[in-house]
Amino acid sequence: MQTLCPAAGKPGVPVPSVTVRSLVQEEHARGVETEEWLFCDLPDCDVVYFTPGGRTLSRSALKVRVGLKEKTSPRPLCYCFGHTAESIRAEIEGTGESSVLASITAKVKAGLCRCEVLNPKGSCCLGDVQRAVEEAFAASRWPRRAKPLPSQLPSVPDQGHDCCAPLPAPPQPDEATSRRGGAGLLAAGAALLAALLASACCWLPVLLVLFGISAAGMAATFERLRPLFLALAPLLLAAGFYLTCSRRKNACSGGACAGAGVRSHRLRRVFLWIAAAAALAAASFPYYAPLLLSSRPRVEKAAAGPTRVLTLRIDGMTCEACALQLERKLAGILGVQRVVVSFQEGRAVLTLDAKGPPAPSLIMKAVADAGFEARESP
Repeated sequence: MQTLCPAAGKPGVPVPSVTVRSLVQEEHARGVETEEWLFCDLPDCDVVYFTPGGRTLSRSALKVRVGLKEKTSPRPLCYCFGHTAESIRAEIEGTGESSVLASITAKVKAGLCRCEVLNPKGSCCLGDVQRAVEEAFAASRWPRRAKPLPSQLPSVPDQGHDCCAPLPAPPQPDEATSRRGGAGLLAAGAALLAALLASACCWLPVLLVLFGISAAGMAATFERLRPLFLALAPLLLAAGFYLTCSRRKNACSGGACAGAGVRSHRLRRVFLWIAAAAALAAASFPYYAPLLLSSRPRVEKAAAGPTRVLTLRIDGMTCEACALQLERKLAGILGVQRVVVSFQEGRAVLTLDAKGPPAPSLIMKAVADAGFEARESP
């Protein structure tokens, strides 16, 4: 059974009790929160709110003017931003245009409206404002030139539509697509790890020696595994690109890929290319490491007297980086005047101070600490 306005006999529109409580004067506020209220939108009826039990609140009980029921100016239409029927008509008469709809919409998007507690109807005012714009143009000498509302909001909001509510979020990628993208990034990370392990024969022994950990034989072990890791890295990268880039075929729920989905896809592709570049740099490290290290001038100390030469056979070197690492290690020994380590020949030639040469055990220990094995060569 419909609840009718006691004065007008017309069905009312439900309104939140918080609206009534916010706008009613204090002497009429008792028990407002506990009752169900309806709004009477008949312009000629003095009743603004009524309850199914027969309680009514007229215009004089409110703190604000109800533009719908007012006959004299000002007649408020937009309570959040202060637009009235008179201000709308004055703008149209003066300029032939109306910017009120665009202005309200922009402020709504910025989250500045409070229709529920400021508008006596407790809902969006855009419908009332648009009707006022149409009426003002009809009564003026100007053709209709008001800016239309954005497509996200209806031109005349349905009853109960809340323009203050957040606009609907754009469609997001579906769960399956997100899983594929995550798997693609995981594959790219695994490819980078494989590339790092492929070059570990050069950088890992150096790193371990820096921390005082014996690396004897480790370079040779990783050198044997290098072909496996070099083959695995591109396969994993290819899987990562396939899982990530093929998402366009099954992009988003509803068939359209928008907003966050596109940005997420682009970020994943950027991360993939970064991982690919890093993997290439890591896998080829043994080839360019000598170029990075060879710029260091060879350590040569001024000979104070006679010298002698010691030649060592070196086992365990896997690239030029190993040779340069060992050369640096041996050059720091007291009594060593000059060091030349050759990876291709697998030997180290040391020029020693003949008067105060270092003990052979000290030299052998330095080689072992660098992760290699040495024996004296004729």
